[in-house]
Amino acid sequence: MGYLRRRARAHRGLLSLVALLVAVVAATSGVMLGAVVASTTDAARTALAEPEPASLTVTTRVAPDAAAQDVRFRELVDEVFDGAPLDVVRSETPDGTDTPFATWLVTPDLEAFTSGDAAGLTAGGDGLRTALREADGVAVRGVVVEGDLGERAAVVHTAQRDAGAVAAVPVVLLALTAVVALTQVARLLAATRETEAEILVARGAAPRQLTAAGLLEAAVVGVLASGAGTALAVGVLAVRGAAPTASVAWTGALTAVGSVVVLTAVVALQARAVARREVTDRSGRLRQVAALGTVVAAVALGAAGLLRLRSLGSPLVVVPDGARTDPLAAAAPALVLAALGVVVLALLGPGARLWSALAARGRGTTAVLAARQVARRLRVVVVGVVLLVLASGSAVLAGAYAGTSEQARADAIAQRVGTDVRVTVPAPGRLSVERPPPRADELAALGGVAAAAPALVADATVQGATVGLTALAADRVSAVVRTPDAAPLSAMLRGDAPFATAPSVPDDATGLVLALDASVTSDVDLQAPQELPADVLEELEEAAATETIEVEVSAWLAAADGTLTVVEAGTTELPEGSSTASLTADLPAGAPPGARLVALDIGFDGVPWPRETALAVSVAATVPDGGSSAEVPLEVSAAAWAPADIGSVRFDTPADGTLGIDAVLDSNHASRLRLVATDPATPAATAVPAVVSEAAAQRWDLAVGDTVEATTAGSTVPLRVVGVTPAVPGQPHPEAALVDLATLDASLLRTAAQLPRPAEVWLAASDPDDAGAVERLATTAGSVAAASAPEPQDVEVVTAGGGGVDAAAPVRLAFTLAAAGAAALAVVGLAVVAVAGLSGRRDEVVVLRAAGLGPRSQAAGRALEAAVVGVVALGAGILAGWSVAAATVPGLVGATLGSLAVGTAQPALVVDAGTVVALTGTAALGTAAVAAVVAVRVAAQARDTTYRPEVR
Repeated sequence: MGYLRRRARAHRGLLSLVALLVAVVAATSGVMLGAVVASTTDAARTALAEPEPASLTVTTRVAPDAAAQDVRFRELVDEVFDGAPLDVVRSETPDGTDTPFATWLVTPDLEAFTSGDAAGLTAGGDGLRTALREADGVAVRGVVVEGDLGERAAVVHTAQRDAGAVAAVPVVLLALTAVVALTQVARLLAATRETEAEILVARGAAPRQLTAAGLLEAAVVGVLASGAGTALAVGVLAVRGAAPTASVAWTGALTAVGSVVVLTAVVALQARAVARREVTDRSGRLRQVAALGTVVAAVALGAAGLLRLRSLGSPLVVVPDGARTDPLAAAAPALVLAALGVVVLALLGPGARLWSALAARGRGTTAVLAARQVARRLRVVVVGVVLLVLASGSAVLAGAYAGTSEQARADAIAQRVGTDVRVTVPAPGRLSVERPPPRADELAALGGVAAAAPALVADATVQGATVGLTALAADRVSAVVRTPDAAPLSAMLRGDAPFATAPSVPDDATGLVLALDASVTSDVDLQAPQELPADVLEELEEAAATETIEVEVSAWLAAADGTLTVVEAGTTELPEGSSTASLTADLPAGAPPGARLVALDIGFDGVPWPRETALAVSVAATVPDGGSSAEVPLEVSAAAWAPADIGSVRFDTPADGTLGIDAVLDSNHASRLRLVATDPATPAATAVPAVVSEAAAQRWDLAVGDTVEATTAGSTVPLRVVGVTPAVPGQPHPEAALVDLATLDASLLRTAAQLPRPAEVWLAASDPDDAGAVERLATTAGSVAAASAPEPQDVEVVTAGGGGVDAAAPVRLAFTLAAAGAAALAVVGLAVVAVAGLSGRRDEVVVLRAAGLGPRSQAAGRALEAAVVGVVALGAGILAGWSVAAATVPGLVGATLGSLAVGTAQPALVVDAGTVVALTGTAALGTAAVAAVVAVRVAAQARDTTYRPEVR
């Protein structure tokens, strides 16, 4: 024991730094794991609490023994939810003379909730209904289970699973850095004791005795330092408000065991080498620090990990019985970074010799001496180089993951939401007088709105498969859509306006006046059997002469934003022969902006016998004129009015182009006819231009110019592909299409009796980067929309600031803390190298002083050594980190996007420069500080004339 104390005292500086290194490993690892667990738990609690708490409501009848029923219910809940913390509240509701209802409200106890409880909540939410129905003593005359607890818990559980798999990457990265740091520092410590080990072996010490002494010393250093680091981690977590978990204690224990094993193994290997009298490099001219075999093995292992990661897409592997983390894929970024670090080490020797040769051409001595010392002391220099490469590489990885994940999440949410604010005003049924589309112009007038556009977001089918359909005004896509490809999408959809020739309605119109010029002729002979007596036929003809036909007329108005509005003009009776009538359609809310009359619906009651009907319509708009009103005729003749195929009655339009119909009504059922305004140059229906998603193009083998038939609103709509985009904005379906709303309406007016109602308005905020302003806009828009909504309680508002659980947040924290830990380890490792150099190169200081090199020159030379090595190592690490990030980070980020990744392209690499600068700057400042201290100490050694190397 006395020997051990003397040995430790002789190298107390180095041992103190080794202990500091072990403590830093324990502290950084503990803080990282504890903070990640806390972040994951906080994210899960937020997801289960907002916008309103997740819950299940269970309702049944009160059992005869209500207390036993309640006890049994709580037992089942605890069993089904696998002990997850829950709050269960029971209540009773009277039901007249019948047995009262018993209701239990089940909500998660978020105060006691931990990240591991999400699985239990998911299982319980899915299985509670079945368990209650099968159990005795709870369900009385049936049971109803309602709520979203299981669904929301499943989302949280999936996000935690994805984040846990990806978070293994920075954990492995920090572990690799820690192992490398401990190994390199242990080798450096052993190198400083090599002479001592040779003397002990020469005096009869056996290798196992040296190993036992090293084990005892390592145990003391490792256990005490790990304990101190773990205590520090607990304190840091407590300050952050995170409760320490068992993972922190396990991290401290593993650090202690790992440090003892590494330190002891290095001592054992040295003892065996000394005992076998193996030749070591004492010349200081080590030609190579990384053998060819080491380089090949490291590169091969890194390549294998990278191929495995890229083939899987992420470290998470879904198997039939669940999911697991693939260890090789999780270790891939660390292995590739380590392989590039080994390559840097292989080039270190030639690079140092090249620097030495170039410096020798100069006139000064400082650069020459620094270059030659680096070239001669590669075995010591390599410690700082490898740690700085790993530290700066980790910093780039952390910055790349942070930047890419945040941008990818924002892009994915923008892709899923499509715009800044989506206001949905639902109404049951199709577009009608009672269910008009929401007025985008009212919301566009709100403060903070840059643009507004109505949107139809619906499901269609192509060859029996569901495809998402989004319809927006083509000229407003670039204004309201918040995806990078908004402008190209708008350009691809923009074309000839489908209703350009339809008569315009004045903006100040308060109504429409429809003048009908009708001619009705009955033909009883076509309906009555020929064998009827003549007097009977005469009576029928007299009855037909007095029988009227009830006609109902509705007008379709198309706004500039592509929406359609239906207005009813009322009904009138058309007698036999020629007649005229006038109908009025009121516009209580005024004409939609830029409105055009695009279609007329004419409905007839059933007739007992065929009646030839000719009907001409002229239309005028009622506008204010001082204190009264005036009628402004509409130019209906500018358009060609084509019959729509929406009913069983076939009819023609007048040959002279008049707005009207020529039809034979021969059904005792009501008949409906429609006239649609078309361009006289292209009266026939054409395909609707559409931009399809890449998934849709791949599924149905579509290319630009192809046509595919989609079914929506019960009608088939031909879509002509004009472009392909990675994903359609606002669509949750990977297979989707984006079309112009007005063009879709024009197509459906020809073929669909009832048209789908655009239920959404997309709002682009004036300042989309101001989250608070966007939320305020969303609140205001929801209130305004609800004021005129058919069902105000169902108005929904979604913003791009949502997105659910951010599974990447804990991973970002893990990468950042891992990089910070790597920087701390690098600085401590450099300090160890510095202390070893100060003691091991003391003789060199004396020799250089005798050769005429003063304290200032020697200090400058030693600082130059550290600076060059630091700059080269940090630069090489940044390049290596960028290479690894480009190859791995987009895939890792995609794995944590969850459902947001559906239909989106692989994220593009975005590096958060602030994170990289902060982390690499920390390592650089540490390197500069070590270099400054070394320079000061070397200068002090050079001034010390009492030191005599021959008598030390």
